[in-house]
Amino acid sequence: MKRTKERFGKFENYNDHNISSLKVFEGEDLEYQDRMQYQTLQQNAWIQQQKYEKEMKQQEEREEERRYAEQTLAINRMRSMLESEHEQKIRNMNCMTKDYNIKLAEYKKEKEAKERKDEEELDLYNMADAENTRNKAYQFMKNTIDQMKECI
Repeated sequence: MKRTKERFGKFENYNDHNISSLKVFEGEDLEYQDRMQYQTLQQNAWIQQQKYEKEMKQQEEREEERRYAEQTLAINRMRSMLESEHEQKIRNMNCMTKDYNIKLAEYKKEKEAKERKDEEELDLYNMADAENTRNKAYQFMKNTIDQMKECI
């Protein structure tokens, strides 16, 4: 098929001047230039569409990455806050345990001191009671002996 740079119109309007020479050949592509121009425009439109779609896809991916980064940052902040709160609770609990242990040790010391004091007081009371009982027994025996001496 021969392609020519010379552009002829369509067959209807081609031979209006009754020119006797043969200027239209069978199989000649008279729409070649228009078709090529249309295909070039169509190809450029497709390329522009593909570029637009590619840019939109990249923009969506960037947006998704941005949202993911924000979500990760928010999760990390929340985790950090919860860890900090947990560590603070542990410190408070340790401090309360320490205070409780100190108070318990003081209570135990006071209780042992009170028990020692009570035991000493009881020992003193028992010693005084034993002395008193011994004195009474001694006095009773002395009186009994004195009475026996009088009877003799």
